[in-house]
Amino acid sequence: MLYCGLDDPAYFRDMLYLFYIIQCSISFYMLKINKYILIIFFFTLPLFAGEMPDDFLKSSVNEISQFISENKDMLENDERYLKAKVNELIIPKFNMTLMAKIVLGKKNWISASNNQRNDFVGAFRDLMVRTYMKSITVFDGDKIEFAPYTPGKRHDIAKVKSHYVTSDGNIAVDYRLKLDSDGKWRVYDVVFDGVSLLKNYRVDFREHIQKDGLDSLINSLKN
Repeated sequence: MLYCGLDDPAYFRDMLYLFYIIQCSISFYMLKINKYILIIFFFTLPLFAGEMPDDFLKSSVNEISQFISENKDMLENDERYLKAKVNELIIPKFNMTLMAKIVLGKKNWISASNNQRNDFVGAFRDLMVRTYMKSITVFDGDKIEFAPYTPGKRHDIAKVKSHYVTSDGNIAVDYRLKLDSDGKWRVYDVVFDGVSLLKNYRVDFREHIQKDGLDSLINSLKN
């Protein structure tokens, strides 16, 4: 009969070794569990953090509309002030780099040099500034109503539907947004009555590039 007494050194050695094996197994298991918890946390964080895309748009529209209404005279009569406010209030709400990349098209973007890409992003940004400067001066307080937001398959891409209520009738406007790395939503396309702003530009730009080249297009956008 095998007897292991409490005063047997071999017994304590075996028990300590067994305890060590069990502790290591538990530690390894918990390490794996913690790893998966961290992975789940980081990959689902954008789903729970920050504001929803429709809330971002609603607050942005309210902010800009109120500012225009309160400063309409100055915006209409001071071009430098108007341009500064467009750059301050409107342009940061757009992802200009993504917009420029989409407008230029995959083939032209890939073939362009880094300098050409940077120049095009800047030139396209200037174009958008001029476009919104004109829009602000004709803004007459039209109401914008947003449809209930339905999330899509991707957590970082959103489509928010709305319509402008004007005296001439309603105009459907869809906003396409992307959640950037800083946790903020930014618009990258606006669709008016089914017509994409970016697609319109892309057709015109593609024809210009085919005829005169990318540098010519960049120079034309700067003027």
